[in-house]
Amino acid sequence: MTQTTVAKFAVVGSLVILGVKLMAWWLTKSDAVLSDALESIVNVVASIMTLGAVQVAAKPPDDDHPYGHGRVEFVSAAVEGGMLIAAGAFILIHSVGSLISHSAPIENAPWGIVLVVVGGLINLCLAWMMISVGRRTNSAAILADGVHILSDSFTTAAVIAGLIIIHFTGLWWVDPTIALALGFLLIYMGWHVAKGSVNRLIDRQDDTDIEKLKTLLTSHLPSGPNTPKICSFHKVRCRHDGSMHWIDMHIQLPKDMSVAQSHDIASVIEEHAIAVLGGAGDATAHCEPCEDCSCVLNRSASTS
Repeated sequence: MTQTTVAKFAVVGSLVILGVKLMAWWLTKSDAVLSDALESIVNVVASIMTLGAVQVAAKPPDDDHPYGHGRVEFVSAAVEGGMLIAAGAFILIHSVGSLISHSAPIENAPWGIVLVVVGGLINLCLAWMMISVGRRTNSAAILADGVHILSDSFTTAAVIAGLIIIHFTGLWWVDPTIALALGFLLIYMGWHVAKGSVNRLIDRQDDTDIEKLKTLLTSHLPSGPNTPKICSFHKVRCRHDGSMHWIDMHIQLPKDMSVAQSHDIASVIEEHAIAVLGGAGDATAHCEPCEDCSCVLNRSASTS
């Protein structure tokens, strides 16, 4: 399944879930259900943004965007995180007000439970699909939306538990208390999503990607198992835009090696670097002459 297809599923699924939860809130007048419905409104807006971001990110590089359009996914994810924080803050204010004023009794709890369960099951299926595709394609927008929808499943489970407790015990304060907890959860999830997206926008290094690249380059050193061989390496850097990786590194080769030979080795290293990070992107290996007289490759080149 492509990123665009799963993004379209997310829009349709989020609209269906929102409709189900709004019906549940209309029947029950529950603060917790209202909190869950508000998060679903964010889901709908976020899913529409994700669809647009994925379509823009899929465009190839052009004269104005030589590194592609992948960063739009991080913008989408950052906005989604901000919306989660805003929804959480609203829920906190509303639930505190309900606790102070003693909220009205819950109505039609059994019907509310059924509807929220249906919405929760749809949520789980949609979240699983989006997280799977997001991880497979390295799509920041799809993955962020999937994590968001998965968090919605957790809040839905808490709402269901609260409705059951209220139905059997009549404890009115359980409803706004659950809503209060959900507000804090939304703020936490929103901060996590927004922080990760902003880190990518400002080019924070991905330690996992760098470790993979250094492991690859180490395997091409004279003592490593892979060929072609390089003398050493340094200045390994990588940018991650959506599913695209932009890699540059400096490799040292025997100082007597011809330009043509250096270019051929650099091309192989570049192909391996792209492959180790998922096969999408561009790599540049800058070749430098090795000045280390004790280097094994330098000695062998000088004697040949």
